[in-house]
Order: sequence, then structure tokens, then C-alpha cells
Amino acid sequence: MHFLRIAAVAVACALVSSCMLYAGRHPLLGYKDKDHPKSDTALVVCEEQAGYICGITSVNDRNTWEQLNGGKTPWVRVLPGAQVIKLTLSNSHLVNRPWLKIDNVQPQHVYQVSVTFDGKALGATWKDLGKMDSYTIHMPRQPLKPKAYTANFD
Repeated sequence: MHFLRIAAVAVACALVSSCMLYAGRHPLLGYKDKDHPKSDTALVVCEEQAGYICGITSVNDRNTWEQLNGGKTPWVRVLPGAQVIKLTLSNSHLVNRPWLKIDNVQPQHVYQVSVTFDGKALGATWKDLGKMDSYTIHMPRQPLKPKAYTANFD
């Protein structure tokens, strides 16, 4: 009986680990049309900041919560126009769920979300990194080195 419990725990740990390695490889879609051309989209990405965790939980009330990595969706594709981005932010002591509005999203632009801390609460700001051909993020893979993943606009 003891062996079965150990085996069950080992299998569960392997499944969780493999899911975490799979999550975040591609940006999730913040819109319904899966056939929409990538060249007419933009990326909203969480800045890689030591000590902070940023997850994009929805775009215009469309769920982008990635279950495979505990909701820490690091990037999403969005359509041009006004976008409301809901986030989950945390550090070692606090969690906050703010939202941002980006009024004039442009195709093939990358919008980077940065976590801020004013001494009391976590917040977020965004900046337009401009038009790009592609964008690369680095996904942590504890205890391994982070792995680079690239999203293109073609």
C-alpha cells in the first residue's frame, strides 16, 4: 500500500512538472477568431522582473488564465483597438489584481507590462515597445536555466 502512495505522488509530480514546462510556449489568444492573421495582431507581454510575478488573466473579459502554469500567463495576442487587460500580480508578500486599458493598440506592436510597488500595493504600467517582427520571452524552468520562446507576426 505504501508503494502505491509513493507511485501516485511521483506520477502527480511528473504531470505537474511536464505541464509547467509546456505552459507559456506560445501566446494565448485574447480574441475568439483563431484564424485571424498574426500580422494584424499585437502582443501584450509581462516584463521579466526579478521578485515579481505577472500573469495576464483576461483581455476584454476573454479568459486568458493558463491553468498549466497556475495562471501566470506571460503573454497574449490581442487585436488592434482598445483593449482592457486584467492582471494578477504578486511578490513574496502581496497579491493584487489590477487592470490596464490600452486605447490604441497597433498591429505588430509589443506592449510591455511592468509591475510597480509603491510600498503598500502592487500596480502595473505599460509601454509600447514599437513595431517588431518578433518578440522573445524567457520562461523559468526550475531548476533548469530559462528557455527562450519567440512569437512572430508573420
